[in-house]
Amino acid sequence: MSATDTRQAVPGADALLDALEEAERHDSEGCMVLRAVRDESGVITDFEWLWSNPAASRALGRGTDTLRGLRLKDISPIAGLGGRLAVLKQVVESGRTAADSFPEGDAWLLGTAVPLRDGVLLRLRDVTSALRMEEGLRDTLDWVRDVLESTPEAFFTVDAEWRITYVNRQAAEITGRTQEQVFRRLLWQACPELVGTLFERELRRVAAEGSSTIFEVRTAPDRWHEVHAWCSGQNVSVFSRDITGKKRAEAERDALLTREHSGRLEAEALVRERTEELVAARERLVQSEKLAMAGQLAEGVGHEINNPLSYVSGNLQFALEQLELSMEGGILGKNAPLAEALEALREAREGAERIRVIVRDLQTFARADEPHLSPVDVHAALEFGLSMAMPHLRYRAEVERRFAEVPTVMAHEARLGQVFLHLLVNAAHAIPEGDFTRHRVTLSTRVEGPWVVVEVADTGHGMTPEVAERVFEPFFTTRAVGEGSGLGLSTSLGMVRSMRGELTVNTTPGVGSTFSVRLPMTEAIPDAVTKGSTQEVPERKRVLVVDDEPQLASLLRRLLGQHHEVVVRHSGREALALLEQDADFDRVFCDLMMADVTGMDLHAELLSRGPELLSRFVFMTGGAFTERARAFLQTVPLPRIEKPFDPGTLRALVEGAPPRARALGPLARVARSG
Repeated sequence: MSATDTRQAVPGADALLDALEEAERHDSEGCMVLRAVRDESGVITDFEWLWSNPAASRALGRGTDTLRGLRLKDISPIAGLGGRLAVLKQVVESGRTAADSFPEGDAWLLGTAVPLRDGVLLRLRDVTSALRMEEGLRDTLDWVRDVLESTPEAFFTVDAEWRITYVNRQAAEITGRTQEQVFRRLLWQACPELVGTLFERELRRVAAEGSSTIFEVRTAPDRWHEVHAWCSGQNVSVFSRDITGKKRAEAERDALLTREHSGRLEAEALVRERTEELVAARERLVQSEKLAMAGQLAEGVGHEINNPLSYVSGNLQFALEQLELSMEGGILGKNAPLAEALEALREAREGAERIRVIVRDLQTFARADEPHLSPVDVHAALEFGLSMAMPHLRYRAEVERRFAEVPTVMAHEARLGQVFLHLLVNAAHAIPEGDFTRHRVTLSTRVEGPWVVVEVADTGHGMTPEVAERVFEPFFTTRAVGEGSGLGLSTSLGMVRSMRGELTVNTTPGVGSTFSVRLPMTEAIPDAVTKGSTQEVPERKRVLVVDDEPQLASLLRRLLGQHHEVVVRHSGREALALLEQDADFDRVFCDLMMADVTGMDLHAELLSRGPELLSRFVFMTGGAFTERARAFLQTVPLPRIEKPFDPGTLRALVEGAPPRARALGPLARVARSG
């Protein structure tokens, strides 16, 4: 049958085919019209092509014109479109659309047949890529499932409702359940032992934040797992790896490190112990060489000197004040002999002050073994060292001071003075005698960051690099045999380092040397009492003086009696007896060392019987030369004054006594035996 015959056989075929040709000519999907072929009894036996667009012709491997009039079995094998006779026949007979996929050459086509009158409109779409992708996805899923089932690690996934969507055999075994028992169940119902644990908290955090995490959990008393959890869309995936072996190795390593650390600490402690023994031995050697006589003098004789020196200097000051007031008020008028006497008293006072400074310096020297660090004025320490070193410097060089305003440093006062003494003596020995005007020793201070730097510079012969490198070594000396032990600079270095500082040297042969001491600064601590801060009209106070030196007690009565009521007792025992009858005093001046009951004994008695009175005590000391006295002064936080003292300080202490809210009652009496 020709194309013309075909068009004539189907009423309206021309219009239909023309419309299809116009609409489907450039469509990427195939489109064709097939007419049913019937036998004499009217049964459909085949279909023949009336029309096809270019895409359909290409899909079947034919040209557009060659398809017309051909039947299914003529152009396509049974596996392809040629084998879809029954499907097309059903579409015509039922009047319902049907779809079916089939291979055609190397491609897979999806055919959708729409019924026409005694024929079908067949659309063809190439689904080769989609089918191959689907097949590949199925293969991949099967492969992933095989991998997850064969891996030794546990794996499972849950959806947004915490329902288990996959669990491998290893994950089920960890819970002690089968895969069937946990699959499609809520995680917290399938494994209630996870509720309230780190595992639940981390998984809920990952789900809420859409993040990932890695953490370790103990799944059994001797079993650990490392868990990786991450969020993918609405699902949470969990991968768990057994790290029991790793944790055991870490525990063994930690135990080994602990043993090694303990051994190292023991070794370091032994080294420190031996080092401390060597330092102690060196300090004992230095003390025996340098400080034996000074210590004996300061500890014993210093106390005995300070007591009479106190009333000598105090009475001199009192006499000067009274005479000066009389002359200024015109009572004695201008009297040349009296003026000469005043000048003599002033010179005597200066001499007493020099004695006081010498005794103080010797006592400072003797306390060099005390380990306590406190705020120290470096200028005072320098002056102390200079006063002790002047016999060496006086005929060798001029001394120049270049002091800046610097804060106090945390140091040991006696040791720091001893360091400066060593450096000044060392500078003196570096300068030859006989040329006093040409040489100079310069003392300078400055602040560098958190440090106070003190420099002792000389214009002596300097040191070679070889000598400078060994100058701080113990027992190293360049002096002749018998002139030095070689311990001065090494001892000074040790002392400075014990005060958390550093000692260095910068030297040039033939030019001189500069020794620098760096010490950590501290904020200046103001004195609790400002000397001489008296009021014009002081309020009258009651004062108790306890001292076994009658002259010293008399001095305090003389200095304070003009404006205050002064009561004197000459022993701690007498003071206790008085306080049992009358304890209403604004200030109590008590000597620390007395032959009968000491100030320390009095303090111990008042701790139990009248502690409220102790806030009014001021201890007087001419030198703590016993271990008990030194320990007492270091531990008892009460004010104290050193003998000899300044009259202005005494008056300020009385006038600055803490106010009394009420009168103090007498001490309770206690029974005494003997």
